[in-house]
Amino acid sequence: MGNNLDKIQINGLVWQPDKNAEPVLSDVNAMLHSGSFYGILGPNGAGKSSFVRQLLRLQMRNSGELAFEQNGIKKDINSITREQLAGMISFLPQSIVSDVDFTVYDVVAMGREPHRKRFTPLNREDRDKIEEAMKFTNCYHLKDRRIQFLSGGERQRVMIARTIAQDTPWIILDEPVSSLDMKHQYDVMLVLERLRTEKEKTIIAILHDINLASAFCSRFILMKEGSVYAAGPAKEVLTRQNLKEVYDMEFDFIKSPEHDRIYITAKYKTDIRRNNSNEIK
Repeated sequence: MGNNLDKIQINGLVWQPDKNAEPVLSDVNAMLHSGSFYGILGPNGAGKSSFVRQLLRLQMRNSGELAFEQNGIKKDINSITREQLAGMISFLPQSIVSDVDFTVYDVVAMGREPHRKRFTPLNREDRDKIEEAMKFTNCYHLKDRRIQFLSGGERQRVMIARTIAQDTPWIILDEPVSSLDMKHQYDVMLVLERLRTEKEKTIIAILHDINLASAFCSRFILMKEGSVYAAGPAKEVLTRQNLKEVYDMEFDFIKSPEHDRIYITAKYKTDIRRNNSNEIK
């Protein structure tokens, strides 16, 4: 099986940390197709990170099917070598080490490790991929800076550049914007959308901001209590009833007066009365 990956099929997947623990993932069913921007949504503890770790074979399922399909040929993920998997999917975890004494160039170059034998120098192709990734994420001008001295937004662009340098058709990101302000969240999501449209990458991102996800993602996986509650396009997944059932709260759907978009806001029940000076104008 080459690096191309048409779809991932998951049927009845179950995973529990040990035999005495409750399953973290239970009867998970999903079909992921290439070329889409998937947003994985759901409350804390819904199993989102465990779900993507299954796709990376970082956890071994207890039962069920998880298969990769290419040109109509399905292979169980356990029959795919680590080297083959690293050529198909790159991963940006939720937590990244930022206090190491590496330059930006060094960090992005780490994305080329799956393509090189150990202790061999970077070749021309490696250097071209590294430079292209840094320019695509607008961090080339930072290439000689130390990673620990960058801002959160700069550091996240560098880490995305590292995943791009790995040059895989699929990219998985675990909460890539959770620690960023709104401007940097938008910038990162824009980079991911450009990867899909310009580089034809398949993007899978765990997200918490429903409106940010709906602005960029083409398909959604909504999780609840270790299972996929709903999957598909926004109009089928991001409904009042689905969100109420998953998040256990009510939501308002507000149409923008300037754009043809619906904004989803939570209905907060509170008895706190603010005086007029504190109200948002």
